[in-house]
Amino acid sequence: MDVYEAIYTTRAMRRVKPDPIPEDVLKKIMDAAVRGPSGGNAQTFRMICVTDPEIKSQMQKFYRACLDELNATQYANVQDQIKEDEKNSERSTPARINDSAQWLADNLHNVPMLIFFFGKLGGESTTFPVLWNLCLSARAEGLGTCITTLLKLKKDEVEKVLDTPDDGFWHMHAMIPIGYPMGNWGIAQRKPANLSTFQDRWDNPVSWEIPEPLWPNS
Repeated sequence: MDVYEAIYTTRAMRRVKPDPIPEDVLKKIMDAAVRGPSGGNAQTFRMICVTDPEIKSQMQKFYRACLDELNATQYANVQDQIKEDEKNSERSTPARINDSAQWLADNLHNVPMLIFFFGKLGGESTTFPVLWNLCLSARAEGLGTCITTLLKLKKDEVEKVLDTPDDGFWHMHAMIPIGYPMGNWGIAQRKPANLSTFQDRWDNPVSWEIPEPLWPNS
C-alpha cells in the first residue's frame, strides 16, 4: 500500500468484526510498530495484547462507565446538541461520532483484540509514534483501529486487572481496539490544513490553500 493511501485513509474504525487476527498478521503489525522514533532509542514503551474474554469483559464495563461519565460532564453540551438535532431529524457529524462511540462502549468485549500502551509518566513522545505506526501498519493489513485514552478515567482499576508493575514507572498511555472493520475505508474528512497552520507567528496565515485533499490526485 502506498504510504499516502495509508495516511489519508487511516481513520477511526470503532465498529469491527469479532473475527480473530491471524498471528502472522499481528507479528507484521507489531514489528512495524516498534520502528517508531524513540527518545534516545531507549524504547521506553510496553504493549499488552488482550484477547482473554474475561479481561475484555471487565474492560468493557470500565469503558462504558467512563463514556457515561464523560457524556455527563465534558461532553454534556454535545449530547444536548445531538438531542436538539434529532428533534429536527438531522444526522450531524457529532451524532454519527456519538453513535460510533456508543457502539464501541457497548461492544468492546466483542472486539477481537485490545492493545494497551504503556510508558513512563510524560513519555508520550516515545509511545505515540509507536502507537501510530501500529495504526498505519494495521490499515495496510486491512484492519481498523481507533486511539482512545478514555480508560485513563479508571487507570488504577485497569492497571490492576492487567497486573501492571506497581513501581510508579509504567503508566497506561492509551488503548487501541483492533479488528476487521464493518465499514468502508475512505479519506478522513478534515478542515483544510491552511486553516490550522500559521506562518512565523500566531494567527499569521500561510500563503497557500488546499481546498481539496491532494491524495489521490497529487
